[in-house]
Amino acid sequence: MTNIARSVGKSGANRPVDVVKIQNLINNNDSYTNLTSPLPVNGIADATLSDAITAFQNNHPDLKTSDGRVDPRGKTLKALNQYNNKEKQCRSYYPIWFSNLRLQKNFDITHFLTLYAKQFPRHALTGTRHSGLKALLQALVTDTQLDNIRWAAYMLATVKHECANTWQPIEEYGKGAGRPYGKAIKVTDPVSKKVYTNTYYGRGYVQLTWEDNYKKMDKALGLQGADSLRLHPEKALEAKTAYRIISHGMRNGSFTGKKLSSYIVGTSADYFNARRIINSTDQALLIKGYAEELEFLLRFCNGK
Repeated sequence: MTNIARSVGKSGANRPVDVVKIQNLINNNDSYTNLTSPLPVNGIADATLSDAITAFQNNHPDLKTSDGRVDPRGKTLKALNQYNNKEKQCRSYYPIWFSNLRLQKNFDITHFLTLYAKQFPRHALTGTRHSGLKALLQALVTDTQLDNIRWAAYMLATVKHECANTWQPIEEYGKGAGRPYGKAIKVTDPVSKKVYTNTYYGRGYVQLTWEDNYKKMDKALGLQGADSLRLHPEKALEAKTAYRIISHGMRNGSFTGKKLSSYIVGTSADYFNARRIINSTDQALLIKGYAEELEFLLRFCNGK
């Protein structure tokens, strides 16, 4: 049974994840649509899709209206799903690589960005948001330690939430005011003996806090001197460094002791409890929803 979250077709929300599913179902119901060839399954709703839905509604004996739209839990969706049964299995028109859970080097970043903007229209990909997400995707694709699509999906979902849809490393709101780690302290460069006055509030794609955690990340990433996070905590706001922090931290359990492989392994993905990698289960359901949608888009754009 194929389900959709939002409406597809005329005056529909037309979120790519839902559009792909309906394009696939329409292609499996060609006897009712008058189509001479399958629709392209690309996640983009257009007049051809709406016309095909209308034709299906006009020709199907169980349907009385033809509004050119498929609604969640609606009669048209139920009729489209009639081909999902033991007698005649629904054929997949998804890309041949859709089932591949390994992130490929030829991942189609451009198409992903196009579909993402339609999937999350409230969070417009303009200016630095677009460049930020593009840079993050490029980092993921070239990360030799992370090629699991579901790990990538959860990492992206985490950044989407933690950075308030900016897709840029950010500073903690309030800069730690009133919190123990928000107090300025003096630290000394062991080589130059120069003394710095730093405050170790949250920075980056995830909120790295406390001097000791900055120091530990220096050791883990081999950062020292001008690149040292302990000496120069503002470095955590640089995209390349912020990516190294989140990739290492989520893979190795640097933040809470929990890591990606604790919740996402093989074909199993516990996106709800994966929130414990960062912060107990605060906003776990919201981030789980992001991860599921992002996983679909990542798999759809993954390439051969």
